Amino acid sequence: MSRPTPEGRTKANFGQAAKNLDLAGTRAVLLVSVGQRYHEGDKLQATVDLVNRSRFGHVTVAVADTLQRTNYPQLAPEEAHRHALREGERWLERNDKILGRLAVPSDVLRWDDALQDPAYPALRARVERAYREDPGYQEAVHATIGRFVDRRVARDPDTDVARAFDDCLAYLIEECPIIMPLWASQGYDHIIYPQPMTAAMSRTQRLFVSTEYPGKGGWLSLRFKKRATASRPAA
Repeated sequence: MSRPTPEGRTKANFGQAAKNLDLAGTRAVLLVSVGQRYHEGDKLQATVDLVNRSRFGHVTVAVADTLQRTNYPQLAPEEAHRHALREGERWLERNDKILGRLAVPSDVLRWDDALQDPAYPALRARVERAYREDPGYQEAVHATIGRFVDRRVARDPDTDVARAFDDCLAYLIEECPIIMPLWASQGYDHIIYPQPMTAAMSRTQRLFVSTEYPGKGGWLSLRFKKRATASRPAA
């Protein structure tokens, strides 16, 4: 009989910052960036396991699909939107079984539906005004854009930097009003995402959530770790 062999199993946690938080019964958004590896397969399953262990009262799986349309600069705007929408549909199809393992009350929100929320235009106008008139907010947005552009140039040295800047600015101005003030105003206590908050999102939280919706819109950054588990020995 052979010895057991180690197999990797991914486990997710929220890190030390959330160690003393009581998440049971709270409302959260599981924010999904379609196309990112950490929202697929074993990492998505680990995320679902963590959500179940945390005993949230309700979780909305927010599929940020058409938000990604600015990442397809080679396509015309309408085609980029259709492509991003199809990618969201494919993500839901291939991850249907994993999402079906959520043991807490849940629903799915597509990005286009979030954009149609009646409260969105006014919140977006406030973010746009802050970008124009608040030097600190503009600096935070530009810092976030700079990191994005640097990564894109590293992948493709021929990147049109000015176009990349404009695309990222459009992305952030659309994204920030939804993730922070809109969802906080709807009573969501937490946003679950695999990465730390960007400078732009952190500043948005400070300006539009911390005082207006205290205790809402907390950021739960996911961490993943491979753990060795022993497989059954072969006969």
